[in-house]
Amino acid sequence: MKPMENNLTQGSVFKKLWGFTLPLIGANLLQILYGMVDLYIVGRFAETADVSAVSVSTTVLSAFLMFLIGLAVGATVVVGQKYGAGEKEALSSVAATGFSLAWIVGAALMVIVAAMARPILGWINTPEEAVRGATHYMLICAVGYLFQSVYNMLAGILRGMGDSKSPLLYVAVATVVNIVSDTVLVAGFGLGAAGTAIATVFAQFLCMLFAILHVKKRAFPFDFKLKSYRLVKKDAAALIRTGLPIALQQALVLFSFVIVAGIINKHGLHASAAAGILDKVFLFATIPTNAFHSSISAMVAQNIGAREEKRAIACLRYGSLFSFAFALLFFLTGLFFPEQTMGIFTSDSGVIAEGVKYYAGYKYDYLICSLAFCINGFINGTGHTKLTLIANLVSTYAVRIPACFLVGNVWMLGMYGIGFALPVATVVQVVIGFAFFMSGRWKRTLYAPGA
Repeated sequence: MKPMENNLTQGSVFKKLWGFTLPLIGANLLQILYGMVDLYIVGRFAETADVSAVSVSTTVLSAFLMFLIGLAVGATVVVGQKYGAGEKEALSSVAATGFSLAWIVGAALMVIVAAMARPILGWINTPEEAVRGATHYMLICAVGYLFQSVYNMLAGILRGMGDSKSPLLYVAVATVVNIVSDTVLVAGFGLGAAGTAIATVFAQFLCMLFAILHVKKRAFPFDFKLKSYRLVKKDAAALIRTGLPIALQQALVLFSFVIVAGIINKHGLHASAAAGILDKVFLFATIPTNAFHSSISAMVAQNIGAREEKRAIACLRYGSLFSFAFALLFFLTGLFFPEQTMGIFTSDSGVIAEGVKYYAGYKYDYLICSLAFCINGFINGTGHTKLTLIANLVSTYAVRIPACFLVGNVWMLGMYGIGFALPVATVVQVVIGFAFFMSGRWKRTLYAPGA
């Protein structure tokens, strides 16, 4: 059997980092495509209310998904450090505990979302015409948390073992299945939002099943037999201690975007539409940045476990350089072609005008985020995920939201002022992370061999 692992503590850091990151960039691109497919097909073959239902529900479901992703990142760090320390025999215990936790958390989220679907939709002022479709969409998609929990845990463990190519394959399978299923159920049978939800859950199930069958044919540290599931206290504690801060961080930051959107919405429909467009551009522009964040976390975890501190620092140095280079391309696009960029998505002169104002400052966040994400990836890889949680909460709730309100609604600088408030908040996050890095406290290994 071909081993599903890659020792990231040896060889050229440059080559290892690129080899690990490229599949992550591909996977991130496919995941964005995966999300866009639902809206595109519903927009073409269903009613406007269905489009609203899918859009609103996706935002809510994504917030809960952050808990699964956080647990998976915890697995990447714990597995990576143990793998780097040469404790391969301990991976079986971590994997068994990780998958047991995944099923428990997935089932809990399924029940919570199903029970709270209608109240949540009321809290966020869902348009009345979209409530029924959104409710059906959330109830069906809630089942998918079971499959997403297992897949994300599996992908997290693989990345901790140095394998970023297999998750790309799994996401590719899910994307193809989702496109075909969406087309059949929505365009063919006219099932609207419910059809999209069924297609999504079906794709998630096949993605999980394909991933399990794929790893069972290779040297994976878990066999997925019922008797093999177990909760080992020390492993569960390590996974939760590492993953929970990341889950909370992601969920709270996502919630902060809702608050900022509320501030922007007070500036009118054109401002709201412009912000929505540039937020989508930002999502695309930070695909490489997010990929380097994940690759740095995995590589640093292995090298910290192997006591290769210089290699860990080299990962951060190279990753930050490459991430910044990609971000610079998108920054220059925003600098020289703001109107043209907005024009790709709208012909409304009012929206374009507000977008240009917003873009004036917002584009700097590309550059600063490229560094912030890499520093956070490094700190997460060392296991100090509570620090990244603190840094994100401070920059988001103590700086970003107050600054946006102040410049936008008190000083009345509108979209121009709000655009500059965003990167200022990210600078705070970079400063906190850099100060922690320079302090050397990250060298205190949280998961020492045998722990």
